[in-house]
Amino acid sequence: MTETDPFARIRLPDSGEILEEHRFPLFEYTGLYQKLRVPAAGVQVESIVVSLEEAADRDTQYLLNLVVASGYVAEDADLTFRENRAGGYLYTYFNIQPLET
Repeated sequence: MTETDPFARIRLPDSGEILEEHRFPLFEYTGLYQKLRVPAAGVQVESIVVSLEEAADRDTQYLLNLVVASGYVAEDADLTFRENRAGGYLYTYFNIQPLET
């Protein structure tokens, strides 16, 4: 990723490893889908990251609604999020599963 890349500064969870990653159109924005393995937390999780610089004109609830409507998140899935305004991203996490031992 380059400095002009809107996702150049994302931060993975401690010990996070990317298993799968791609960008996709999130309605009028760009979403970054990641499937992560996080041994420190003992989980595997899927994530969608939105650049708050790109979506500066929208509030958090609007962006969460877009993520839910994206087709990646099942209607009955638990969803958690972390908004990092200083870092410039909205991180959403879903399909959180314990790591197989």
